Amino acid sequence: MLVCIHYTNAQDYPIISDMVTDNAAIFSDKEAASLRQKLVSYEVKSSHEIVVLTIHGLDGDTIEYYAYSVFNQDGNNFGKEGIDNGILILIAPNDRKVRIEVGDGLEFIITDAFASRIIRERITPLFKQGRFFDGIDAATTELIKLIEDPIYANEFANSIKEEAVSTRDKSTDGVHYMTKIIVSCILLVFFFWIGVYAYYRLIIKKSFKTFKLKTLYKNHKTKFLIYAAIALLIVHSFYVFFLKLFFGLLLTGFLSIFVFIGYFVLLKMAFTRAILIFKSLFTGQLGVFIYPFYIPTTLFLFVAGFLFGSLPIVMGFFFMLSLVFGEDINRFMANVEFIYVLFFFLSVIILFHFIAIYFAIYQIKGEYNKTFGFSFFKRDAKLHSELNPGSARGYSSSGSSSYSSSSYSSSRSSSSSSSSSYSGGGGRSSGGGASGSW
Repeated sequence: MLVCIHYTNAQDYPIISDMVTDNAAIFSDKEAASLRQKLVSYEVKSSHEIVVLTIHGLDGDTIEYYAYSVFNQDGNNFGKEGIDNGILILIAPNDRKVRIEVGDGLEFIITDAFASRIIRERITPLFKQGRFFDGIDAATTELIKLIEDPIYANEFANSIKEEAVSTRDKSTDGVHYMTKIIVSCILLVFFFWIGVYAYYRLIIKKSFKTFKLKTLYKNHKTKFLIYAAIALLIVHSFYVFFLKLFFGLLLTGFLSIFVFIGYFVLLKMAFTRAILIFKSLFTGQLGVFIYPFYIPTTLFLFVAGFLFGSLPIVMGFFFMLSLVFGEDINRFMANVEFIYVLFFFLSVIILFHFIAIYFAIYQIKGEYNKTFGFSFFKRDAKLHSELNPGSARGYSSSGSSSYSSSSYSSSRSSSSSSSSSYSGGGGRSSGGGASGSW
């Protein structure tokens, strides 16, 4: 529910079609035109895009998340595709917040430290005096100097080389040798017991309790040590893979608890209750006007079970999607319309009712002492005791046989076009930059 509410309340972020978008009206027309001309000229000259956006307030978002969402929203994507050489300066005067969001391609030059220094030394002092244009003009001038300075250009090239070497070193010798040994031993023990358990239960069909490690070691001491050494070398060589596998199994086991509770406990209770209610409704044991009072509890059980069981599966699917195809989950979810989510959820609830009705009719036809009929205000005491077992202790039933929840134990279901002054392109940002307040 919280996930749905979060994305339901997600605000729409502006589509930028100009180098200067002054939604908060903090610049005069002359100031905005001057700043726009400066940034457009620089983009034509260098292809680097510095975009200024002002908004009244953040509406509950953090300045970092708002800037990141605007930067990466379809239709914006500041900077050129593949180069990611865009910069967004976001100002929210009502919240007294400012953010410099830097594209991935310029992060080696406009580091977080540089962006923070520009905000601290160029923007904040002037913003405190209400001189918004002067602050942004000084900040953009400083950004252009940093990008164009040959010193920083050389540092940029060296940073790329150092990053490549650092990445290569980390992939091989970045982890201490003793750490590899310790982690490998732990993983070896973990996967050894999983393998033994699977061998006894699935292959030789014996109880796992019959396995004795001490006996195995005594009878095959040499082979045991050789196999253990080989296994340790294998795990040591691929310890990153086995470590990911370990945490993957751990996470899967944890999420499986939610799936089990959702599908096999709560959802089963919801179906059992719904079938009993519809069965009583169609046989006249439950009045038509009394039936609505039993709906809320049934729907609550169904919604709780469906969310508990489905959310881990859905989130796992999106995680795999982002892992395999590199999709941005936040961007994907932010673009999902609430009406589609609501329509899907209502469709599932309707399907749930149809399944319950089908099994209720099927069971009525299978019982010789049950006939179809309807009543208006009747509420059978026996039905009430079955739906609320805790409130009917000591109740003694007589007469026709009642519906048992076990009879259903085997039946579960399962954007905007750009103006000539802003070319856009497809640049991305991973969240680099700095924020500040005044």
